[in-house]
Amino acid sequence: MTAKFVIFEQEAVTSEGGAHKSGSPCRSVHFQELMRTKKRTIGPLLIATLGFFSVMTLLAGYAKDFMTIKLFGSMNVGFSLILLAYVICWAGALLYVRAASGPFDAKTKLVIEHNERRN
Repeated sequence: MTAKFVIFEQEAVTSEGGAHKSGSPCRSVHFQELMRTKKRTIGPLLIATLGFFSVMTLLAGYAKDFMTIKLFGSMNVGFSLILLAYVICWAGALLYVRAASGPFDAKTKLVIEHNERRN
């Protein structure tokens, strides 16, 4: 669905020498709602992921004694954080895929249908 929308937007941009037509899908209420939904989903995922990796990097650089604390066997805090990084990345990817196949697709479909009715 998104590819079809991109084609509509490209036609709107190129039809008047780079200017948007008044009926551009980007100006519709449905498109604005889609962008708000994406920002509400992607923003927290991005902040959480970047925050975790920033903290992990700072700990690795400045808290070496803390990172070498043994938890069990040969597993220490540093290795545990690396494993947690994999879990966070997979969880973020799964949450995004779930959102993309649900609300994003439904709202993209509304944008496309609204644009087709106008043309």
